[in-house]
Amino acid sequence: MPKHKEITHAKQLLVEGRDEEVFFGALLAEIGLDAVIQVQGFGGVNELPGFLKQFVVAPNFIQMVDAVAIMRDAETNARRAFQSVCGALGKAQLTVPSVAGAFEGTRPKVAVMILPDASTGGMLETVCLRAVENDPAMPCVREYLACVAKSGSPPPSNTEKAMVHAFLASRPKPDLLVGQAARAGYFPWESPAFDKMKRLLKAM
Repeated sequence: MPKHKEITHAKQLLVEGRDEEVFFGALLAEIGLDAVIQVQGFGGVNELPGFLKQFVVAPNFIQMVDAVAIMRDAETNARRAFQSVCGALGKAQLTVPSVAGAFEGTRPKVAVMILPDASTGGMLETVCLRAVENDPAMPCVREYLACVAKSGSPPPSNTEKAMVHAFLASRPKPDLLVGQAARAGYFPWESPAFDKMKRLLKAM
């Protein structure tokens, strides 16, 4: 289980893994909140309950933390993902939000955002694909995956992840992870695809 970092900020954003830490660090810098919100990776979704139990007894948590937001992927079922996070929050004796995407409770107030939009299946890569859907490279990405499918090669286990990596292969540095690509400016932050994320982060 990943160990939490030392708590240094009153506002804590918990995300899935190191790549997501880098991604949301880039987004926070873009909207000018990187100095006031600390990002922590809790690892995989099954590691969240244990992470939270340790997190709430960490030094500085009670004295310092006034807001906690959790971002996780819906995968195949947004409702089930939300219920899973709420279950982990309840076990850690934190406020359990009644709906995704809004803060509830006090000291700390808590919010859960299920990516891509709290209602459909998907993940962070889904949001990124929505942001670049009008990029000139995207028709090439779709043609590439269609060509691979016609070739008889085994299909990717996750089509959206494959599409994102194919898109990133069209950029000046083709070997970056999603978080690194965000930091490099390869996703257009002005896209409405990122609006829900931005609103939640600003509400912290």
